[in-house]
Amino acid sequence: MEETNMKLELATYIARWSQTEHIWGETDCMLFAVCWHDTRFGTEKKASLYKKYNSKFEAVRFYKNFLTVESWLQVNGYKKLTAKKPKFKDGDFIVKNQKHIDQGWLYFNGAFYTMDEERGLIRINPGVVDYDTVWRQT
Repeated sequence: MEETNMKLELATYIARWSQTEHIWGETDCMLFAVCWHDTRFGTEKKASLYKKYNSKFEAVRFYKNFLTVESWLQVNGYKKLTAKKPKFKDGDFIVKNQKHIDQGWLYFNGAFYTMDEERGLIRINPGVVDYDTVWRQT
């Protein structure tokens, strides 16, 4: 029952974000991940990020002095999976380490989702997404 509830909750969450435009510091890729964590676990982690920056340049500067995406996941109870090609589960995160700002993707129902600066919420097939690490809440 718990897994069914999580899937319904995640489906509703993604549907809600599908109507949202990307806004730095409000509805960007990091906040997409953090807000899912808050929704799922009843936390208020969003408060540490929300409206702390309002452009890509400011986001890069902010995250340079904040936890990395991977550190944030670890601190908040996610475990890094070590398998080279893990079987993804709903709620998993993948992280792509990039030069200035890392990108996180959330897995649901056979696809990964993130907020794109130009298109808003995007969906991508796991077979074509490039990532460095996989994280799962245990």
